[in-house]
Amino acid sequence: MSENKLSDVLGVDQSAEDSLSRAGVHTPQELAEADAESLAMASGIPIDRIRDWQQRARRAGSRGARRSPVATGWMVAIFGLLIAVLLGWITMTIGSRRIKQAEQIKVVAESRLDIALRFAAGKATDELRQARLALHNKNWGSAQVALSEVRECVAFMADVAPEGKRKEVTKLRDSVEQLQRAAEEQSEGAMDGINALEAALDELASPE
Repeated sequence: MSENKLSDVLGVDQSAEDSLSRAGVHTPQELAEADAESLAMASGIPIDRIRDWQQRARRAGSRGARRSPVATGWMVAIFGLLIAVLLGWITMTIGSRRIKQAEQIKVVAESRLDIALRFAAGKATDELRQARLALHNKNWGSAQVALSEVRECVAFMADVAPEGKRKEVTKLRDSVEQLQRAAEEQSEGAMDGINALEAALDELASPE
């Protein structure tokens, strides 16, 4: 509440202000907090008049107690900071959830690709066994046809292979090409190549 004179804040005349001063009341705050009856007796001013001034003093004090611009500025700044922290936390939470969802999607996708890879490896193994049977019977033409099917399966495997198995599939593709050349040349080492290729396919076809 303001510490101004009673005459400035409440319009108290000089005579009444002097009487209140002799009674120990000098400011609107002191007037608002004083006991009306005791003050009336001490100052000789009618109690109704004192109560009227007290009401004015309290109203003036209520207006004077408004928050200062500096305090308001600090509160706005603190509130803004809290909002920024909250928004940052929300953003990080959403980002974290999206990252987890992406990781889960990646795991599911890689799992499905691995299933496709193992299926293709099994199909290639079946064709490779047909090629072995043809070589055993010295039927080089049928062996080459079967190896072409093996090559198609391995090409599909290269397309669907998860990142962790691409290197193995690349080696497998190179082995198939070498085996095809050996069959075209009717090389005696073709059977050894089939055995090595089948072992590699079996490893890829087996679940981890």
